[in-house]
Amino acid sequence: MNGNLIFGTLLLLLAMPFMLNANDGFSDCSIVGITADILDVSWQPDPLGPAGTAMQVNVSQPLNQTTTTFTKFVISYNEPSGVISNSIMREIPPSINNLADSYSVVIPDYIPAPIYTVTFMITEAGLGDVSYCVMFNRSTRSTRSG
Repeated sequence: MNGNLIFGTLLLLLAMPFMLNANDGFSDCSIVGITADILDVSWQPDPLGPAGTAMQVNVSQPLNQTTTTFTKFVISYNEPSGVISNSIMREIPPSINNLADSYSVVIPDYIPAPIYTVTFMITEAGLGDVSYCVMFNRSTRSTRSG
């Protein structure tokens, strides 16, 4: 019986890769019509600090396909309705199969307060294909920076 319990627990953990995200309160992007694997990302400060302060983002994701010159890492800040208030796009080097990188970005203006969503995705710019995506819904803003 204990062997079955251990096997079942291991199988469940392997089937749920989204549990790797360090920040709580994440979801897949299906609610906004994006069907993609969940991106393994952590970020701080969480909740977001004031506009103009630093935000540190760490991504660790094995990729199903090798990156191209069009592969981008996108952070979007969304209103509760889903409308994008602001976004940041970063280059990803071409010809890699595993993204393990840190990004320091400046938190932009015009992020809704107190309710907002931060979305992280890996996409092929120009094609609109999203390979990986994760959303974090928040209902407060921090007064401190990362």
